[in-house]
Amino acid sequence: MADGADRADGADRAALPLAARELALAQARTLARHGRYAEAEAILTDAGRDADPSVPLLDLLARVHAQQGRLDEADAAWDEAEHLAPGSPEIAECRRRVAKARARRSTRPAWPYAAAVAVVAPAVAVLVVAGAGEEGDRPAPVVVRTVPAAPAPAPDVPAGMDLGVPGAVARRRQGEISVSFRQGLFQDGVRLSRDGRAVLSALGARLRPYATRISVAVIGHTDDRPVPPGRGYATNTELGTLRAMVVRELLHDRAGIPTGRFTVSSLGAASALGGDRSPARNRTVGLRISPAGQE
Repeated sequence: MADGADRADGADRAALPLAARELALAQARTLARHGRYAEAEAILTDAGRDADPSVPLLDLLARVHAQQGRLDEADAAWDEAEHLAPGSPEIAECRRRVAKARARRSTRPAWPYAAAVAVVAPAVAVLVVAGAGEEGDRPAPVVVRTVPAAPAPAPDVPAGMDLGVPGAVARRRQGEISVSFRQGLFQDGVRLSRDGRAVLSALGARLRPYATRISVAVIGHTDDRPVPPGRGYATNTELGTLRAMVVRELLHDRAGIPTGRFTVSSLGAASALGGDRSPARNRTVGLRISPAGQE
């Protein structure tokens, strides 16, 4: 019986880094859609540091580089992705367009010219434009332009929602309620403390009447200490994401909020609260509660 439990625990541990990397990829994609390329790049780099690279990770990293006009780095990432997925027409097309823009920029420096590289991911568009017009004496400029999505106005959260439970601090802002916690929720790693479980359960009870009307974003926090080996997660970003997943499951159980109404994310040590990077204070999560579909 114990052997079976050990095997199940080992399988769960083996799955943790992969699950965390997929969640980190989703978070980086969201950041890129909103023009937060430096943050997206940091997450992708962190997620791929201690694991074999994946094609989706390399492809998104290349698009982030291209969006910033860093065509050499974009091509290098796509080259690595192409070795993992030989014959991919999408990657080949992206590399072709980047090569065309690089060639024109390097071979005709004194002539302004028109060239466009469009690298399109879901809701992420890249336009690299190198000049336009007649012959001149200035080098061809390189301009990177983004196409932002126009956000729709969001309704407010229900006016009667009271999340004032002991140990939690709720702040109402336009369109959402943010919740922080006075103390860390976790003993260590991804194990909730008794007090942490109690405050989350009380919060879940307050959220239950609104379960079908709200969405919840859970943001995991960590300190900036290196992750010890053998923990089932390789980076603080993975640890923070897993903490967010633990809280999601508890709130799903206590409040009855559908799993699809949650998003989980983490910036690891970069999300240390108020500059306080002490381990106990940052063994926690933050919550953003908004109307369903507006998180």
